[in-house]
Amino acid sequence: MTIHLLGIRHHGVGSARRVQQRLTEIQPDLILVEGPPELTELLHWTAHKDLQPPVAVLAYDADEPQKAVFYPFVEYSPEWVAVQYAHRHAVPVRMTDMPLLHSLAKEEAPKIDSLQKEQAPEREISPLHTLAELAGYETYHDWWEERFEQDPRIGDSAAYFEAVQLTMETARAASAHPTPQQDAIREAFMRQHIREAQKEGFANIAVVCGAWHVPALTDLKTTKKEDTPLVKGLPKAKVRLTWIPWTNTRMSWWSGYGAGIHSPGWYEHRWYQPEDRGEQWLTRVARLFRRQKMDVSTAHIIEAFRLADSLATLRNLPRPGLNELNEATQSVMCMGDGILMRLVEKELIVAHRMGQVPDELPKLPIQTDFETIAKKLRLEIREETKFLELDLRKDLDLSRSIFLHRLRVLEVPWGSLTGSSGKGTFKEGWQLRWSPEAILQLIEKAIWGNRIEDAATQYLLDQTQRSTSITELAQKLEAAIPAELFGVLDGLIHKISELATVSADMQELMMALQPLVTVSRYGSVRKTDLSTLMQVVEGLLTRICIGLPTACYGLDDENARRMLGLIRQVDESVRLLERESLVQAWRDTLWMLATKEHLPALITGGSTRLLFDSKVLEEEQMTQRFERALSKGNEPSDSAAWLEGFLSGSGLILLYDPALWKLLYTWVAELAGETFMELLPVLRRTFATFEVAERRQLGEKAKQPPVTLETAVQTSWAEGEFDWERAEASLSPMKALLGLN
Repeated sequence: MTIHLLGIRHHGVGSARRVQQRLTEIQPDLILVEGPPELTELLHWTAHKDLQPPVAVLAYDADEPQKAVFYPFVEYSPEWVAVQYAHRHAVPVRMTDMPLLHSLAKEEAPKIDSLQKEQAPEREISPLHTLAELAGYETYHDWWEERFEQDPRIGDSAAYFEAVQLTMETARAASAHPTPQQDAIREAFMRQHIREAQKEGFANIAVVCGAWHVPALTDLKTTKKEDTPLVKGLPKAKVRLTWIPWTNTRMSWWSGYGAGIHSPGWYEHRWYQPEDRGEQWLTRVARLFRRQKMDVSTAHIIEAFRLADSLATLRNLPRPGLNELNEATQSVMCMGDGILMRLVEKELIVAHRMGQVPDELPKLPIQTDFETIAKKLRLEIREETKFLELDLRKDLDLSRSIFLHRLRVLEVPWGSLTGSSGKGTFKEGWQLRWSPEAILQLIEKAIWGNRIEDAATQYLLDQTQRSTSITELAQKLEAAIPAELFGVLDGLIHKISELATVSADMQELMMALQPLVTVSRYGSVRKTDLSTLMQVVEGLLTRICIGLPTACYGLDDENARRMLGLIRQVDESVRLLERESLVQAWRDTLWMLATKEHLPALITGGSTRLLFDSKVLEEEQMTQRFERALSKGNEPSDSAAWLEGFLSGSGLILLYDPALWKLLYTWVAELAGETFMELLPVLRRTFATFEVAERRQLGEKAKQPPVTLETAVQTSWAEGEFDWERAEASLSPMKALLGLN
């Protein structure tokens, strides 16, 4: 009875090649592969022609889908190689590890939002890092990569795995820390599974597992009593599993068996081109650059290869690795430019690639509905970012928009809204990028319905019943209209109206107005009757107009600044409404804010600017108010606050109004030095909101004493700078361009 322990590095190309070689030599009657035993029931799918790596097994807690773990596979994964060997030679294959029903039941079970942040277990690095340093490497990963994964010399596979075992025995013996409890439990389960296989009569067993675990699996007899208490009394969970497409960029996640790689494209190249010393890789790099219209010749490839080969020789390597090839590429092809290497990393080293799974794979109804609709609407599910501009007047684009908005309601991260190149509400821009973990959001929302529309409706209804925030409900309504979830509209509008009637929070009322006004604009595009919503908007704005002046009293600087931002937000919303009665009521409110005493100067100045921009204030009135605000009778701090409110966001008015510029110039010039230093932070904050070009022009203008408009015109003409002949010569073509001939 023989047990062959094949210690591997997960997703290691060299490990996969050695596993393939060793299995052919020993011809086992059973193969045990590291992984939860629940995965065994899914292994038969790996023989399906439509299951194409990279793929992953998604395992999740049925009661809490956010508790999930992924087990990714690619062609060069040793686990995948072992399973494929078993299929080809009709050898039984099982997974061996701690069952998921226990690992996902633990409170510290990984959640989907934390998987990207997880790192390699520290236990594997400490002793092996010392070994790598002694061999002249900076990290253990580089040492293992060069000595075990990338070494092209094919020798005795038995000796290879013996070397791996000896290395790990030495590392574990030298470790200053005891085996973590989680590892001890996992290894106890592995030993139990091997014992069970022996009892079943298997005599030639191959165990493919992470190299770190090999020393723990050598002694099956003396550890039997110790293993029993470790595997008993563990919590349990309901586990669901399925195959999902995976991507190269997600291969860096430390999920499942805790393995991540950062160069999947390079690994794939090494798997399919084992004899390449770098010539073929550099040729691919050159072709990539040529597609980008870069001048790369055959000589570049030759010189880059020579440099990489020389670097490998200097570093005592059997052949150039990725580091040497990258350094040679940057030096020879990129002329030392590191930015171009980002393109190589994205397109070749990582290489965008997404696997696929069979259509007949068992799925939840909501998953099937999602895939059916996406296929019908010709929306390709892929990892690469795709920009989509929809014309909502077209049936196909409108259906796409509705579908994508429903996914947003369900919080499925596939599409995000972007700016549209067109004007009006008929255009809608989307950025699509699929991530494999998005499928978990669909699974999590399956409790709300079997179809996307039903699930989105029920999920939104539940959130509506739970929410007590007008702003939150307004945002839900804003999401429901473009998603055409009409079943929730009446309930949302009624609850918003109900809460608005009793709410005393002026800021919340103001924040809720913008999404409601935005929704009202969808009426003509989406053929939606929103007359009831407009009644809510009118009532909301009426309450704001009545209560806003009082709500502005006694605000400190921070709250005044926040309130001014909301005032501007409401002003934008009112302009969008284009209803004269509402516009006039809002302008009356702004007039009160601009003229009432004892209000924060910041709000007074900001309201004055809004009135001026709306042409309610004439230029002469504006100049008088500006002069009054900066007069010596006011506290300098109040004047600075008024100025901040008036100018915040745009300084163009100072460039084109000489009178206001002169008032500001004179006010600043007459400030006492100590007062100026006190107000400098306020002035800097104000001018920092301007565009760079505006600040530059104001800086140039400040170098010269201010002049009035009349003086500037007279000076220009007096110096004879105006060329009347050239001006008359331009009249004829201007008339032709304007159609005045």
